[in-house]
Amino acid sequence: MSFRLIALILAIFCVGTAELSPSGMLDDLSSDLTVSLATAGLLVTVYALTMVVGGPLVTMLTTRVRRKPLLVALLAVFICGNVLCALAPDFYVLVAGRILTAVVHGTFMAVCVVTAGAMSGPGKEGAAVAATQLGINLATVLGVPMGSFLAQHYDWRASFAIVAVLAAVSVVLVVAWVPDTPAPQVTAAHEARVFRRPEVWGTVAVTVLCSGGMFALITFMVPLMTGVGGLARDWVPAVLLAYGVASIVGSLLGGRFADRGIDRAVVSLSWGLAAVCVLVWLLAPHPVGVALAIVLFSLATFALIPGLQTKVLTEAADAPTLSLTANMSAFGMGAALGSWAGGLLVESGSGTRVVPLGAAALTAAGALLLLGLRFTARRSPAGPSPDALAESVPVTKR
Repeated sequence: MSFRLIALILAIFCVGTAELSPSGMLDDLSSDLTVSLATAGLLVTVYALTMVVGGPLVTMLTTRVRRKPLLVALLAVFICGNVLCALAPDFYVLVAGRILTAVVHGTFMAVCVVTAGAMSGPGKEGAAVAATQLGINLATVLGVPMGSFLAQHYDWRASFAIVAVLAAVSVVLVVAWVPDTPAPQVTAAHEARVFRRPEVWGTVAVTVLCSGGMFALITFMVPLMTGVGGLARDWVPAVLLAYGVASIVGSLLGGRFADRGIDRAVVSLSWGLAAVCVLVWLLAPHPVGVALAIVLFSLATFALIPGLQTKVLTEAADAPTLSLTANMSAFGMGAALGSWAGGLLVESGSGTRVVPLGAAALTAAGALLLLGLRFTARRSPAGPSPDALAESVPVTKR
């Protein structure tokens, strides 16, 4: 792995950690900021909604900007947002910091993927792009448990401060190691035309529903383990570490399944994730059982993600940067939907106990929509199959 890729991986690790870490310390945020658990969960919802709106907008405004200066500028905004979070005296300032951080998320991730592919040698583009996704896996393995540990033993603000410092280091590495590749010559209007296709919007809707199921449970999994399952809080970082390791295994398995057939993989894995969510619900009252089920949930979640992303990209392969950003926005919209729906269930009187069932329902809805898309495609005139297109499209993760 080249030093140039390491610079991008560190930057992606920072962005992924900033996105995911609040889910590992909701109890501490709720207690320290004197807000309800559901209100603290809005930190995930607000971040996701900002990604949905800000990602495509920032991407379209920066289509002609050279990639290296753009990466540095986006990281600078990201650092400012995390500093604001670290210094936040109340919930509202913390929300403002989250918004500032999230607005550059989608564009930054998309530009990292495109840059990794552009700076690799001929025939190695796919491997370079796939390597950048290690940053997200590391955020899950190390970043989220780190945030949970710091929130329990020190201060939740320390997590945002550390991310800001590491992001500043990544800026130095990007400036030193990443080549200044030119911006693509296509216009924003050219890339936007791909979204006139109904199959693109159908695929994005599937991503929204399935990621909604994922984030409904991800947002409230720690309160579920401690409040319903009775798991000791000291064990939470260890479970989150196992959760992160399972995410890496799931990503590897999911990539292989997707290579064998995108449509078949996403349908089977989406139903599998829905079944695992039901299993989490069944085992929720048992501390060991719920911990093991959460790890299995991570495996199923990250096995599904490569297929979902590959399918989105194959349906919009002629608009690489904007389609990647739209993919991030689809996951962001799903995160907003899932965290909001989970919050409603928590405040409905049933508490966190029923959140896994809500997650299963959203994921099953996505699986049903996938079946509908397959049925429609079979009745339509034959064209290039998604599996054939996938051979020329790198598998990426949010």
